[in-house]
Amino acid sequence: MNKKAKNILIIILATLVFMIPNYHPEADSGFDGSYSGSSSGGFSSGSSWSGSSSYGGTYISTGSVDPVSALISLAFVLIITAAIILNAKKRAGGSMPTTVLKNLSPYNLEELKKHIPDFDENTFKNQAFDIYKKIQIAWMNFDYDKMRENVTDEMYNMYKSQLTTLKVKNQTNVMKDFNLLGFNIIGMDIKNNTISLTVTMQVECYDYITNKDNKTVRGTDKKKVIYNYAMTFNKGISNKDNKCPNCGAPLENVNSSQCPYCDSVIISKNYDWVLAKKQVLSQRYK
Repeated sequence: MNKKAKNILIIILATLVFMIPNYHPEADSGFDGSYSGSSSGGFSSGSSWSGSSSYGGTYISTGSVDPVSALISLAFVLIITAAIILNAKKRAGGSMPTTVLKNLSPYNLEELKKHIPDFDENTFKNQAFDIYKKIQIAWMNFDYDKMRENVTDEMYNMYKSQLTTLKVKNQTNVMKDFNLLGFNIIGMDIKNNTISLTVTMQVECYDYITNKDNKTVRGTDKKKVIYNYAMTFNKGISNKDNKCPNCGAPLENVNSSQCPYCDSVIISKNYDWVLAKKQVLSQRYK
């Protein structure tokens, strides 16, 4: 069977499935993945480059089939099929979507070292991967404090809201056994006493969702997912202010969001590397 015939067959089969009464397609949900087992190119998982992958999916129920619903389903299937074909081509070429590279200022090690003289690329790679793992584990364990230490204020507020949704559903997004497969610094920005480094990172891990009975309800715990990410990490380059601006008490963590002595809310200046942006470029099961 040639490639064109295969694509037509996919469209026909998918259309029939969508027209079956009371069929409930799996909802796209979760911190990173769609749990569909297929690659998802571009800015996926319901998120924008200014933030992170969002939690919350769609659950479709079709009690009866009418012509309008059938046409909508067919259009949806055509779009999904086109995306699958395009992503297959991207995987075959091994290239990242160029959208992520657009408008990025080039990475310049010499310029970076003017602000961080002891910067080392390998050390930063390890730090970035460690931050990524801490965030994922904090997400899985509903550990707000640990997450707060490793992300910007904007991302923390978004993740906190998403975790609330998980709690309401009595679900847990299990993410574990991380391996770093690839890492590259692709962009740099320096402004407002903050350095931003944008990287691509390829990671493999288990990623699935369980319910209150520890039963897997999304994804699979039988095989790992390989994610291709684009992420931006920020670091403040002004002098560290390790005192509470309200009471003057010393702060052990310069990224603290609240003073442990007077409970004043502190705007984080991100003096240590923290995650500012995160995007899933593609995903596939190993």
